[in-house]
Amino acid sequence: MALTRNLDAREVLNQIVNDPRYADVMHVPLISPPQVLLAMSALGLFTAATLGAINHLIPTWVAIICNIVAVYLAFTPLHDASHRAVSSSPFLNDLIGVITGQLLLPAINMTAFRAIHMDHHRYTGQEGRDPDTAFVTPPKPFGVAYLMFADVHWVIWYLRYGRHYWSRKVAVYLVLLLVMMAAVHVAFLMSPWWKEFLLLYVVPQRVGLGVVAYTFAHIQHPEGLTWENEPFQSTMYVRGNSPLRRLMFGQEEHIIHHVVPHVPWFKYKRVWDLANGVLRQQGVPARGWFEGPSAIAVPTADARKPVPVRVVAISNEAPGIRSFTLATVDGKALPCASAGAHVDVHLAGGMVRQYSVVAAGDATCRLAVRREDEGRGGSRAMHALAVGDTLAISKPRNNFVLYETAPRYVLIAGGIGITAILPMAHRLKALGKPFELHVCARSFADVPFAGELASCGAIIYADGPDGRSSLDAAALFAGGPLTGLLYLCGPSGFMDWLREAAIARGWNQAQIRIESFGTLAQANEEQLPFTVTLARSGRQVSVRAEESAIDALARIGIDVPFACMQGTCGTCITPVFTGAIDHRDAYLSREEKEAGDRICLCVSRAAGSDLTIDL
Repeated sequence: MALTRNLDAREVLNQIVNDPRYADVMHVPLISPPQVLLAMSALGLFTAATLGAINHLIPTWVAIICNIVAVYLAFTPLHDASHRAVSSSPFLNDLIGVITGQLLLPAINMTAFRAIHMDHHRYTGQEGRDPDTAFVTPPKPFGVAYLMFADVHWVIWYLRYGRHYWSRKVAVYLVLLLVMMAAVHVAFLMSPWWKEFLLLYVVPQRVGLGVVAYTFAHIQHPEGLTWENEPFQSTMYVRGNSPLRRLMFGQEEHIIHHVVPHVPWFKYKRVWDLANGVLRQQGVPARGWFEGPSAIAVPTADARKPVPVRVVAISNEAPGIRSFTLATVDGKALPCASAGAHVDVHLAGGMVRQYSVVAAGDATCRLAVRREDEGRGGSRAMHALAVGDTLAISKPRNNFVLYETAPRYVLIAGGIGITAILPMAHRLKALGKPFELHVCARSFADVPFAGELASCGAIIYADGPDGRSSLDAAALFAGGPLTGLLYLCGPSGFMDWLREAAIARGWNQAQIRIESFGTLAQANEEQLPFTVTLARSGRQVSVRAEESAIDALARIGIDVPFACMQGTCGTCITPVFTGAIDHRDAYLSREEKEAGDRICLCVSRAAGSDLTIDL
């Protein structure tokens, strides 16, 4: 899945998935009333209209219109079922989707439809990989009328492209679908009911299918943009306040569906607010139902380059700790840095180091660095800078998001960890949120930013003669967990100590957010082949560089359940017995990834040459 190789997309996905509210947003119960009601409405309307026309209770033209509406309604349960967003029961989920889907395509099966639709998600906009690109730009001789024959297009696409990628099982189910469709049509057309079949099923089905393809595909994707290269511009949302917009059943927020496809349609709006509204900041294009989008601002390669900055001020904040105020050389604004963000600092000799942003303005940012004489040289290079020197920084990234909707916060910093915690305290103070700020240091003299800390009500703890912190973790967490969040930043041993103390007194891991000072993991740009061994049978399969482990397993007839194919839902998590993992998902926590005993097979890969998994 190319999306997870895009650093911007990975950052946004991680921020959304780690929001404390995400688990509730993605939750799918056994019985979901909105999904069941929509499925029953589609089937009930179609049945009532058809029987009404056959028994001459309503005019045929009224029944045709009703059945077109029923076909339109039927798409959403089928569509959500392909992402396992209808029911937590795999059987019930697929059953509801397939039964309702008969209104769109007779004899539709979930295996074939899921393969078609998930490839659209994985390869949006890529000719030859996305089965739906022709719906965005239909062949000129046919125009939008082409959309009424989506099934015919998918068959043509499969013969040209899909047969080179899809497993034998998917091919069998696709052929089965075609054979049964043909059989249904032949049977009805040769029966005494052939006229009713044409008027009450074929015509509504074709028109309804065209409306579905127009609404959920044609107007949703700008031509020429791909999910791999422009993840936030290749899918749109439909603007406006018309009540009719709600009849798109969530797909007016189509970008939400492509970011977290396993979320049920009636929860899409809640995703906009996750991670402090980070998705709203990604330049997602908007359009009207008939009105196309205005000019789409696509990030350029230049926008991703490091920004030249100049040192405009240096201050000694504490023994061995200096702060550096940096301003853009050209005077232009810097990208916004939210609390907890860091930047990559590009130093002389090709060194790149990550430092937290202590404060940021429109065209300046402030970093603080503790000199480590036994370190790798980055801090010494920073301390050698003088006012007027130039260097370059990346745009801010944030792996340590301050989620602003919690009722309370406990912030604890150890040593230079205050650089990530202090902006959080300032932000919470500005928001009027209740918080506690605890700062640990070797001595009171070693505490930087003393004035700012005092204004935030910080409690300072100096190490004792034995080198241990005077902070009493047992007493701090004695009251049990707050209905809030605990943020920890500092040396790894310091954070482990506090995390274990909090968990021992009832805090759960989801409430605890940590940031350590080591080299931050970067996306592995290489896609290397590797071998997967199935522990239960001893079978082996080679995973090619351009495919996922799920794809490779499907080639040999091993089905692994999946719902998102981008590492955000956890459906495909599988235990790992041996082998190092290159984690590319957003679902597993940092601690789960460090344990190295589970993998999201849809996007993650082997860090070495092989993995042995529990299948």
